[in-house]
Amino acid sequence: CVFVCVITKLGWFDCQKDDYVFRNVIADVTRFLQDSVEHCIIGVTILSQLTNEINQADTSHPLTKHRKIASSFRDSSLFDIFTLSCNLLKQASGKNLNLNDESQHGLLMQLLKLSHNCLNYDFIGTSTDESSDDLCTVQIPTSWRSAFLDSSTLQLFFDLYHSIPPSLSPLVLSCLVQIASVRRSLFNNAERAKFLSHLVDGVKRILENPQSLSDPNNYHEFCRLLARLKSNYQLGELVKVENYPEVIRLIANFTVTSLQHWEFAPNSVHYLLSLWQRLAASVPYVKATEPHLLETYTPEVTKAYITSRLESVCIILR
Repeated sequence: CVFVCVITKLGWFDCQKDDYVFRNVIADVTRFLQDSVEHCIIGVTILSQLTNEINQADTSHPLTKHRKIASSFRDSSLFDIFTLSCNLLKQASGKNLNLNDESQHGLLMQLLKLSHNCLNYDFIGTSTDESSDDLCTVQIPTSWRSAFLDSSTLQLFFDLYHSIPPSLSPLVLSCLVQIASVRRSLFNNAERAKFLSHLVDGVKRILENPQSLSDPNNYHEFCRLLARLKSNYQLGELVKVENYPEVIRLIANFTVTSLQHWEFAPNSVHYLLSLWQRLAASVPYVKATEPHLLETYTPEVTKAYITSRLESVCIILR
């Protein structure tokens, strides 16, 4: 698979009789998708690795050539690949897959990796490093608007999270983190409010059914998702969401519990602290008449944080 992807990238602009022969990848791979589960896994893996390969700059070739290939792939193929991955995920979720079966489990994992690679694509060549700044914006092209205006795309990933085993659900949450981070300018005000409402409803559902968050990987990705709520949306927009009072209560309880058990996933807590810091810092600028309720919950979170730090001293000194 890797060899095929490297050759496709290197030959992306090769033309034979006005035909860019290496760009027929989706049509070629579709033949695999119409066969057995094993063949389908091969096809999806090729698309996933190709997306990742084209997204990665190669130090042995000029950066300008890499960006030219990456931009061409983005404009000609990437949205079709993302749409294909979502459609296949919908089909898979509707078939009640036996995820104890190794091949069916593998197919779903590769589909989720493909979706994540599409959403994690460096759309405008900024090459952001998530390890240094986890509050970036995903620069989704305007041509992708239809996929995000359609609430079924967002709902698909929330439904998958609740229906698949913990071995796969961190990948679903990683996709949701990227979807929650799509640039604000992709929507007008009404569309953004509707999208945010669906996003908050999905977060509320996870908080009301937190069993899967006992898995450290799920917990980590969910904390990242919560942080994106404030990094990409304003407090004035959040308070207008119908379920905001209940959601902020649930987030506060989740944060307090997390701080009380900070040793469970110490590398994840800072996302929650970032969320509350940004919420508190926004209070002076809120013009919405709806109550933000932060005067109720921020002191509880602050108290839990200070207490957890003091208690951690004894643990560390042991």
